Amino acid sequence: MHHSVRHTFTWIAAVALVGVAWNSARSETIIKLGLGNDAAADIDFDGTNLKTIADNDVPPTTGDQNTRIDFLGFLDGEPDVNTPTASFTLKDVAASGLPTVLGGVVFFQDFTGGEMFLYDPSNVLLLSGTLDDSVLSGSIGPPGTGALFTTTFGSVTGGTLAQQIDLSSLSLSVSLTGVNNGQGFSLNLQTEALNRFTADVTLNIAALPVPEPPSSPLALLGGVLMVAWTLNCRSRMRPATQSLPTHEPRRLF
Repeated sequence: MHHSVRHTFTWIAAVALVGVAWNSARSETIIKLGLGNDAAADIDFDGTNLKTIADNDVPPTTGDQNTRIDFLGFLDGEPDVNTPTASFTLKDVAASGLPTVLGGVVFFQDFTGGEMFLYDPSNVLLLSGTLDDSVLSGSIGPPGTGALFTTTFGSVTGGTLAQQIDLSSLSLSVSLTGVNNGQGFSLNLQTEALNRFTADVTLNIAALPVPEPPSSPLALLGGVLMVAWTLNCRSRMRPATQSLPTHEPRRLF
C-alpha cells in the first residue's frame, strides 16, 4: 500500500509541475505602455546602466516618462489612460559583460538587476518591482529599429494592481525604435563593449491572474489521497485485538 501511495503522489507532483510550466507559457499581455508622443528619446544607455530619461512634461508626474496605459487580458476592466498623463520609470539596469555578436550584425547584451515603477495620472503607484536577468537583442548600424529588451521580475514591491497578479509570472518586454536617431547601435572598436545609445520605446507587461484557491480537481484529488494515506498509516500502527484463550476449570474428580 505504501509503495502504491508513494507512486500516486509522485504522479500528482509531476502533473502539478507540468501545470506550472503550462501556465507560464500562457502568460498574457495585461499592460501596454506608450511613453508619450514627444520627439525626445524615452530611454538611455550610458555605457553602464539602462534607464528611462526624466522629462518635464505637464502635468508633473512622479515617474520619469509620461505614458498612456492600455489594460488588457484579465485587467481589461481597469480604466485605460488614453492620454500620456500616467508615468513610468525604469532605472539601474546594469550591463553584464560584453555583448555576443553574430555575423558582425546581430548582438545580444546581457543585463542584470534594476527597478520599474508605474503610476496612474494621480501619481498613485500601480505596480513596482525589481528585475531579474535581462537581455537586449538588436542589430548594429541603421536603421535602428526592431531591437527588443526582455526581462522577468525578481520580486514585486508594491502597487494597487499587485493583488490581482500572479507575481511569479510577471515579465516585461520593451521594443526599441529610433535608436540613436536612426543611426542604430554601435560597438566600441577597442573594448567591443556596447556604446551609449538613446531610443524611443513601447512596453508590454505580461502575467497570469492570481491563482484560484486550492479547490481545483487536482488539489481535491491530492487532498483525498492524503487523507487515505493518513488513515492507512494509522490502521497499520493500531495494535490488533487478540482473543484470549479460554480454559475450562480443571476437574479434581
